[in-house]
This record gives sequence, structure tokens and C-alpha cells, in this order.
Amino acid sequence: MLKYCSKCVTPDTRPRLEFDENGVCNACLWHQKKQTEINWEAKQDELARICDRFRKRDSFDCICPCSGGKDGSYVALRLRDDFGMHPLCATFAPPLPTDIGKKNLEAFKQSGFDHLYISPNPKLYRRMCHDFFLKQGRPKWPFVMGIASAILQVANRFDISLIIYGEQGEIEYGGKQATETLKKIDRDYLINIYWEGNDPSEYGSWWRLISNLGDKYVTWWSLFEDWNPEHHAKIAFERCGFEGLPYDSIGTFTNYAQLDDKLQDLHAYMMFVKFGFGRCTSDASIAIRRGAITREEGVRLVNQLDGIFPLEYLDTYCDYLGVTEKQFWETVDKYVNYSILCKTNNSNKPYQLKEKCI
Repeated sequence: MLKYCSKCVTPDTRPRLEFDENGVCNACLWHQKKQTEINWEAKQDELARICDRFRKRDSFDCICPCSGGKDGSYVALRLRDDFGMHPLCATFAPPLPTDIGKKNLEAFKQSGFDHLYISPNPKLYRRMCHDFFLKQGRPKWPFVMGIASAILQVANRFDISLIIYGEQGEIEYGGKQATETLKKIDRDYLINIYWEGNDPSEYGSWWRLISNLGDKYVTWWSLFEDWNPEHHAKIAFERCGFEGLPYDSIGTFTNYAQLDDKLQDLHAYMMFVKFGFGRCTSDASIAIRRGAITREEGVRLVNQLDGIFPLEYLDTYCDYLGVTEKQFWETVDKYVNYSILCKTNNSNKPYQLKEKCI
């Protein structure tokens, strides 16, 4: 039986999650700390000093990784309009772009930003996604690694030292709390924590890590402002032409997050078969911490929506990953955690938890 956080619905199978003596996960403890102990005004002053250090008059002075989604759009707006920076916004192409993702990215650019689109060799990209799907059950891992390695290469080529990502996931969602004090990303963090032991440099191209990583100041916006995805979405709607889906995303109850890649749904599904929680658990836990829903509502949503397979994309996945449907399901099955899941005859929910979320 999974052990769930007593405040949100995150289970103990989430990698690097920890509970305190009251059964509260470190993500909820961090959220509480953000509300009661952190002086965000002082954090904004700290960020202003960092920007002053790197600001340039006549060229790009920072890189803001942005897909056209709510969070990157918000960070880029704040950097430009409130901190007087000249960001070069950069997108590492998702493996299987969606129509809504393309539309949002174009709207973001039209709202007044310089933008660079990094489009890797598609044959190499597909081979990497194929390899990581078969060997680790991580079809989207090449993208996850590329949004760091490729952005760093761009920073090198444009002589930009400051890179500001969105949220620090390790502390926002439950992970290494020591990273709260980490203001810069180094090689050890990337390979051993963020990439979980994988070094993509062997593939070359955009996945090769730069040698002078220590010269770059790479940080996260969420270290300087209380991270609030709903607020980001509101601002992106109003000022960047951002649009959500007209219906909820597959396997969750939200329609405004992670919209740019069809492979995201498979990524979330593989998370479910490995660890017993999916996209709905993540979204519900965030909403519970924000007070948008109760824990009881979160439990109901998780039991209803987690584990839904993106059936509409099955043919797309098989074609892109270069596998037959039989090979696809054999690979999925290889990574199923049968200590907590069981197989069903339901094509929409091929696997389900032996015991429901409580």
C-alpha cells in the first residue's frame, strides 16, 4: 500500500520525497515555509542585484527558456518589464509538437520578444527517444536533458552568462531540500540529480555539455518569487495571447499546463506505471497546497483520472518511436510496478492501483 502525504496526495514512491513525523511531505513543508518564513520582497531585491550584475545596454543579457507556455511567458515578461532586462527567449523543440503549443509560441513571440527555436536533427532526436524509451522507460528524456544542455550552448555562442529557468522542481514538488540554498546549476547537479545519472554528451550535437559551465550563472525564478502557476496563466492569457485547451488535458483536470508536446502524455503515463501516480496527482497536490481544492477533492480526482492512457496518440507514439504496437506494450509492461499495480482489460486504463488513493 502506498503511503500518501497527510496534506496533499503525493505518495512515498515519488523519487526523493520525504515525510516528517506528522506524515507531511517535503513539498508541503516547503510551501508552508514559503508562506510563513521567506521574505519575498528581499528575494526580489536579491534578484534585482543579480540582474544589475549582468545587465547590458546593447545586447542580450540573459536567456529565458520558454516554450510559449504560461510559466516561461510570465518569467520573460517580468524580466523585461519589471527588471529592465533584454532576454533572449529560447525554445528547445519538443519531440511531437501540438497545434496549441505552436499557436501559443507564435502568440508569445508576437507579444514582443526576441526568440530562438532550437530544432535538433530529427533522426538523432527520434533515435534518442527510442533508446531511452526501451532502456529506461523515458521517451521524453532527450527533451528533458536538451532544455539544459542546448540552452547552455546557446548562452556560450551569444556570450550570455545569466540563464533563468522557471521553477526549481526539487523543492517545489518534493526532492532534495538542500537545493533550496543552491543558486547555481553545476555539472554534478545536472548529471546526478536533474538527469538522474545520465550524461547525454555521448550523443553529441545539442546534448553535449559545455566545458565552461562554471562560468554561467544558472538559476530559477521560483527561488525569488512564490511560484504560482495559476497566476502565471492569468498573466500569460492577458498579455501574451496564451490559450488553454477547450477541454481538460489527458489524465488530469487542468487545461493550461504542459500543452506543447504529445509525448508529455506518455511521459506522465510512464510515471504512473513506475510509481503509481500520474499527472492528476501532481496537479491535485499543487492545487491542494494553494487552497484551490480540498484534499478530499484531490483524492476523488486522483482515483478518477490517474492512470488514463493517451489512447488517441498510440499510433503516433509507435510511429515516432519506431516500434510495433506489440513492442510498445511489451516495453510499457517491463516498467510496470506490479507491487502496487495490476493489469486490467480496460484500454483507457490498462493498469490500475491495487488499492485506491486515500
